[in-house]
Formats: sequence, structure tokens, C-alpha cells
Amino acid sequence: MKEYIEKCLRRTVTIEKNLKLYNNLPLLYRGAYELFSVYQDGIEWIIARPQNNLRLNALRYDQKQIEKVTGMNCAFYFTKLNYYTKEMMLTEGIPFILEEKQMYLPFMGMLLADNNDRKLKPVHTISFLTQKLLLCALYEKWDKMNVTRIAERLQVTKMSITRCLDELEYLDIEILDVSGKTRKISIGEDIKKVWENIKPVLRNPVITKFQLAEDIGLENKAGISALCEYSLLSDNVYPTYAITKKELSAKNIKSYRQISAGETIECEVLEVGYFIDFEGKKIQDPLSVMLSLSKKDLEDERVQICIDEMLEKYVW
Repeated sequence: MKEYIEKCLRRTVTIEKNLKLYNNLPLLYRGAYELFSVYQDGIEWIIARPQNNLRLNALRYDQKQIEKVTGMNCAFYFTKLNYYTKEMMLTEGIPFILEEKQMYLPFMGMLLADNNDRKLKPVHTISFLTQKLLLCALYEKWDKMNVTRIAERLQVTKMSITRCLDELEYLDIEILDVSGKTRKISIGEDIKKVWENIKPVLRNPVITKFQLAEDIGLENKAGISALCEYSLLSDNVYPTYAITKKELSAKNIKSYRQISAGETIECEVLEVGYFIDFEGKKIQDPLSVMLSLSKKDLEDERVQICIDEMLEKYVW
């Protein structure tokens, strides 16, 4: 810590742990941070080193609290920091030191060091491949899966997986472990916690719906029909199938006549951004089933009960 700061400041500094800094702070701060006093050219400021992986909201609040109680500027010290959090701290003017990479101390009026890290493209909507990757990782409880192994599992190029990991890094998805230039995915045992973490960034996999005047008998079940396969729910009078964009052209789906108002639906075909053949049963995977259902379907109490049963049996 001291060596890096002195190298960047080109000055001698004194850094020491200071238990008095915890006075008047809530007790939880003793376990959450190591607090150091920094003396430099007659100026004293504080370094707070987080003891755990804290979310941006917590860092934002705690930094203000420490400065308010102590009356001194406070900068966080990290050995690693995800791209999204770093960019937000720069945007919001929150001081930090990223070991051997970057020092940002706006109370000194300058960006003192920057190792010119690669820039990640902003992600406004998660890609379907990244979503498929996340769900496969959850179902299979991936442990330290690197780019090569993920590419082999999903049968895509390593470049495609690299872009997926860029998305996860930008979105601050906690299952991504970043160590230097190496990135790996590990799920752990608490699948429900992972689901709650990734759920806000996921999207409905359905791109387009085709309601056809004849049942064309596709293999893969999706939507309500898939939910019925996983539970005791009775299906609609017509089946619902899934088809990917690549298959859409091969099966020439657009050549089939879609129903007009008042006509009976014989089958519904969902064009989906990805398809995970769950356990080789030609059925859309459980979490994608839930994401595919319409608002009207989800308002049905029977559907909700069957979703819970499905997730308990096949996912959790």
C-alpha cells in the first residue's frame, strides 16, 4: 500500500492503522473496513480498506459517513475492483486507490495514476448468448470455468465468450471472478442467491410469436406447453413450440399461414433468442419458461403454483 502510494505521489507518506477513527462510527464498520490515517505534507486523510466484497451502494454510503464523522477526506483501497464499480466511482467523484493500477483522489484535484485499462462497452440489454451462459452456469453449478471451457460447453468461439464476460463484468454480476487478466465463472452452492442476483438483468427470450392455422408439429416445447411438461398443469388446446432464428429459416416458418381474427389457433411458435434443451427432453429450460410467459399467464394463480413446483423440483 505505502510503496504504491508513494510511487504515485512521488512523496514520502506515513500510513498507520488508527483505531480512534472508529469512534462515533457504527460498530459494523470495525468488521467492514480497516481504517488508516495517512499523513502527507502536513495533511491528514483516511484510507478505508474493505474487508469483504461490498456493493457500490454500501461503498457510496459508507464513504460519506466516514467523512462526515471524522471530518477528513476518505479514499477506499482495493486490490481488485470490477469495471462497473470503478467507472461509477469515477463518475461520482468517490476517491479510491486500486493497487498497482489506478489512484483517484479528487480532493487533491487530480487523477494521479491510470494504467489505461481496456474500456468495456456499455451494456443496456444483455445479449441472448450471455443469458444462455448464465442459465447454463446456474443449472450446472459451474466452478472456475474459464473462457476455453465455456466456449467448448456452449459450442461457440472463445471470442464470443470473451464478449459475454465483458458484459458480465460491466453489469457487475458477482459470479464472475476477475483476477488480473483471467476471468472465471463460479456459481457456488446457493443457487437461489445467484438467481436473485442475475434476475434483474435477464430478458424475455421470446423475439416473435407466430400463431398458425395448422399444427406443424415441431420438436421443442416452450412457454405454457413446456410448463405443462414440468407440472400437472393442463395445456392450452393448442401446443406451443420454440424455434431459434437459425431454425426459423430452415423450417420456413414464415411460409405458414397465420390466423386471422376469430380463427382458431392450431399451434403457437415462439422465435427465441436461445434454446437450452433441458436434460435432453426437447423442452425449454425451466427459468426460460418462466421468463417467456406473458403477463396474463403469470397473473393466473394456477400458473404461479406450477412455476413454484417446477423450480423446486428441477432447479433449486
